Order: sequence, then C-alpha cells, then structure tokens
Amino acid sequence: MADILLTYVKPHVQEDPLAMVLGISYLGAALREAGFDVELIDERVYSEQELRDAIERSRICGFSALTPNVRRAIRWARYAKERGKITVMGGPHASVDPELFLDSGAFDYVLQGEGETTIGPFVRAVLEGDEAALAEVEGIAFRRGSERVVRKAPALIKDLDAVAFPARELLDMERYFRANKERLAYVFTTRGCPYRCTFCQKELTGRGYRVRGIANIVDEMEELVGRYRPGSILFIDEIFTLRKKRIYELCDEIRRRKLNVRWVCNTRADCVDFPMLRAMYEAGCRRIYYGWESGSRRVLEVLQKDLSPETIVEAAHMTRRAGIWAKVFLIVGSPTETLADIRETERLLRLAQPDLIRVSIFNPLVGTPSWEQLRAYIDTEDLSENYVSSNRSAYAHDHFSQDELERIKRELIERYERWYHGPLPKLKRSFERLRYYLENPSEGRSRLARALSAPRAAL
Repeated sequence: MADILLTYVKPHVQEDPLAMVLGISYLGAALREAGFDVELIDERVYSEQELRDAIERSRICGFSALTPNVRRAIRWARYAKERGKITVMGGPHASVDPELFLDSGAFDYVLQGEGETTIGPFVRAVLEGDEAALAEVEGIAFRRGSERVVRKAPALIKDLDAVAFPARELLDMERYFRANKERLAYVFTTRGCPYRCTFCQKELTGRGYRVRGIANIVDEMEELVGRYRPGSILFIDEIFTLRKKRIYELCDEIRRRKLNVRWVCNTRADCVDFPMLRAMYEAGCRRIYYGWESGSRRVLEVLQKDLSPETIVEAAHMTRRAGIWAKVFLIVGSPTETLADIRETERLLRLAQPDLIRVSIFNPLVGTPSWEQLRAYIDTEDLSENYVSSNRSAYAHDHFSQDELERIKRELIERYERWYHGPLPKLKRSFERLRYYLENPSEGRSRLARALSAPRAAL
C-alpha cells in the first residue's frame, strides 16, 4: 500500500498544450527523498478507474486542482473518504481559500503555500499519529470540532536549487507525448512575479522573484532530454525574461553544452529587446507566449498591467525579426471595458500581427485584487456550484452579458485569423523577415540553403 497518492484533477476543458504537471511531481520528489512510498496520478492522462484503484491502495490521498476544477477535486475527495482514506488538498486555490475545502467536509487537511518543505513532515506526522509533530507543520489547516484551525503558510523557498527535480519517472511520460505530438515538456526556472496585475493570484509563489542557478536549470534540461527526448521544453515561469543578464547566461550555457532542444517561454512585452531575442533564438527559442490582455490603453490601466500598446507592438515586431513565433493572451470583459476598447484591441492585433491569439473572458479569482474590488458584482451562488473557466465568468459585467462576451470572444478570434492569413498581412510579414535576413546575411544564406535542399513535391 502506498503511503500517499498525489492527484492532479482533470479540467473540464483542456485549453493548454498537454504536458506533465509539475506541482505534484515536485511534491512526489520531496516525499520520495523523505523515504515515503508515493504514487502520482494525473487524471488528464489516466482513467477514472486507474484513479479509483490508486485511491484503494493508498493511505493518504492528496489532491490538487486549478480554480475552475475545485468542485471535481471535492467529489474525488468524498469518494476517498468514503473508503476510509485520509484526504488533503493543496495547490494555488487551497492557499487562498482553505475554508472552501474544510467546509466541504471532504478534506481532513489543507496544505497552503509551497509544499516541498512541509509535505514530508506532514505525511510523517499523520502516518505516525504524532499530534505534537503535526502541530509544528506550517501552512496546515483542519477542523477541530466546529472550529477551523488555519496556520500561517510557510515562508517562500529561498534556495530553489535545493528543491529536487520533478519526479517525472513517477508519471507515464509517453501518455503525455501520445496526446501532444510535439512531445512538449515543462520546466520552471523561477518562481514569483513582481508586477501588480489585478487578476493574478500571487499567494502560492509571491510577488518577489526567485531564480534557480543557471547550471541547475541546464542540468535538469540535460536530464530531461537524455531520458525522454522532448520535442520542445516550455519554461512556464510567469516572466522568464525579467532579468536579461540571466537570460544571456542561460543561453550561453545551453550552447556551451551543445544541448540541442527547442524551447518556449512566457514573458511580458516590456521585458524583451532585440539582441536578447536573437541570443534566445540561437540557443533554441522558437516561440514566446506574451500576456497582452488588451490593446486599449485605458483597459491596460484598469488591469494595472503597467504596459503600453506601443511597447506591445514593438515587442511583436522584434520577436518576428528575431525569427521567433509569438502567441499572445488576451482578455475580454475586463471591468468597464466597452466595444470601443475591444476595437482598440483588434487594431493593435493588426499592427502587431502575432502568430496566434488565445482569448479568455475576465474572471475575478479568489485571492486577487479584482476579487476584492468586484465582489458585489460576482454571482456567489454560481460559484457555490461550480468555479468557472476562461470560457465564462460569474462576474456581472456592466456592459455585456455572458452570452455577448462569449460571442465577442469567438468573433475576435475568427476575424483576426481570417485577416492574418490574408495576402497583404502575409506580404508584410515576409518583408519584415526579409529585413532580418538582410541585417543578418549569414542567417539569410543558411535559410536559403535549407530551402534549396528541401525535397520537392512530385509533379
């Protein structure tokens, strides 16, 4: 029988590229280092029957879920409790709203904050029935009769290099690769974000910015490439390029070790410049995901994005000239947003020409400034039944209904994609890339050689 099962609960809509979940994998590594028998299940790639079987053979059942899926986690925890298992909830939502899980009656414990340092002592105390040791665990929440006991979350981990690499071997990596032909794998290089966007939860990783050492990052990349042969690595840091000197050092180390793997990152438009983008390209970067949110200066100010439309457009052009493909994230239905603001977003898209857009409907999450600001406009009865995703919101907008926002989202994507693939935008992008090759003749000669050597289709 396993000491503990850690489960990532399946979302009702899989919107992001499917790759191995890192949260429970980091915890699995910490538990294994502490000497426990641990099993991991990611419900996205394992069947419900496999999860039921894993629950049966475990003593403690831990669950993690993103905010839209916490109700499913509660249902699975009830299933586990009916079979006499000890149940625990962790993750971002548990860190900002532990009361939700305690009040559900489905969980014996909630663990808040980064769990790598606390989960080992917690499991040992529970399995040994050591109440004194359990009382020392930071970030724990539980019920004592009718009273809720919620202890302060542990301090953020300062030395990220001391955290063991995710226990990828405890999950079936080939299941992910079968579902994602790119063979995408995730890696964290930093934790935290210092920016003040009103819609972001910061409770789990904080508003500071903690970094791993360059050697530590590339060691993990080498291990990942050597064991699993991913097609691409996605650095899922909130802002990968915040410290530019560090990015140059990372790119230099990737090239020094001759690590031949393509990679992707998330960042902001004001955290890139052309020389750095070129260094990233030369080290294997082929895609960047940018959080733009809006093309309206006014809406960007409402969201406290601290970003201008001009900066967004400039970053998009630099990214294309560097040879890197750009995907951007947008939000519709932000507080006070009007149709005029959405038209500004469409205008910015045509100026910037990102390669792909993903649009979400504004959703004030528990633990964010927007939740506190807009609580009077949130349908809490809806939230009591199901949390909502990027496709809908419990926030009652002052200008649009939910149906209208869903239509606006759909039409924004459709109109942009039709325009993007039109002849004039294609021509403009071609000239922009040509400019890059003229500025970098050696790259232009290399690109021409690849084109001439490509096999030609049969006549």
